[in-house]
Amino acid sequence: MTTDIDHSSLHDQPDLPVNVALLGGQVELGGSVDALFMGAGFASEVNSFLVRHLFWAPIIVTAGEPSEWIFLTQPRTPMRTAVWEDLVRLQIGWKRHGETITLPAPGATTQGVRWLQQPGRHTTLPPWTAVVAAARSVSSPSRTS
Repeated sequence: MTTDIDHSSLHDQPDLPVNVALLGGQVELGGSVDALFMGAGFASEVNSFLVRHLFWAPIIVTAGEPSEWIFLTQPRTPMRTAVWEDLVRLQIGWKRHGETITLPAPGATTQGVRWLQQPGRHTTLPPWTAVVAAARSVSSPSRTS
């Protein structure tokens, strides 16, 4: 489902791909944007791995204890069953295509649902597979960085 975007207010919206349907502060997953959810501690390691390998992802931090980080990615791609099993083992979550997530207010960086890393101007979301690979690498006992 898409809605018309009031282009006069685009400067107030996160800089996500233009064809993303913003639904009153929410983004629909599965079209141009997808997301992976993981606990903050593990997610911090995954983010460090991504940065060391020259990837950057917008990250939303959820409210509550323990907090969860949501990595915004390009749409998911088909993966082997073993990879899905690893995601479950690592307690990494995802939502079905068509579900939505709430986006933090622009500039929200201090409390509640907030941006840890806001979408940047003219940046590309990382591939879903890059974030998955980073998580699997971080969890590997024989990893080398």
